[in-house]
Amino acid sequence: MILMTSEIHKKQVDREHLLRWITSIVLAPLLIFVIGVASKIWLMLFVVVATVIASWELHRILFQDESSKYHLDPFVFFSLLVPAFAYYYGIRGLLGGMLLNILACFSEGVSIYGKNDKALEKLVFRIFHVIYIPYCLAHIILLDRVWIFFVLVVIFAGDSGAFYAGRKFGKRKLCPAVSPGKTVEGAIGGFLSSLILGLAFGIIFIGGKNPFEFVLIAAILNIIGQLGDLGESLIKRSR
Repeated sequence: MILMTSEIHKKQVDREHLLRWITSIVLAPLLIFVIGVASKIWLMLFVVVATVIASWELHRILFQDESSKYHLDPFVFFSLLVPAFAYYYGIRGLLGGMLLNILACFSEGVSIYGKNDKALEKLVFRIFHVIYIPYCLAHIILLDRVWIFFVLVVIFAGDSGAFYAGRKFGKRKLCPAVSPGKTVEGAIGGFLSSLILGLAFGIIFIGGKNPFEFVLIAAILNIIGQLGDLGESLIKRSR
């Protein structure tokens, strides 16, 4: 029974990974055009769309008991001010947009306090959403184009390296209570893949820096990415 369950999970992971590859191949030309060729406003619009999609997914996780599968909280659209302000006003706009959203979160919290027994929990989730999605994604608008590609390469290398290393060598569970599918070997493989491709991309396409800087930045990005994956899994399991 356990073997059958493991085999079913393995096939499901394979399908999800294949879907990721297909999605990446289909979207790659669009990403290259938007990031590398089109005017900056198209990049801002791309970030806005990504913010809506990511917010919808996070909303489904955080507020499962309050909404249907396809419902999107109208409050999410207020968070689109963050990437828009970042585009028009730079880092000050980014911080200003985030501050406005946090103030809106507190305003809603005050208005529903006493009427909703989960008012405080909802307030925390709202603020978490603002910081985790629109604030983080809006930084893309402030980066030079080549550094956006660097980030994408490092993330893709980490995900792919973790998958294949985990599939080939994975034996020790990384954090079974949170994410049973992740292994120590997969985490190491993803980390090394990010370092190698990050270093190669940095030397070839960016240059002008100590190679160690590319390695350090790639390492930080990979660690943040892996912790983010575990954090998302933890949220899913706790709801």
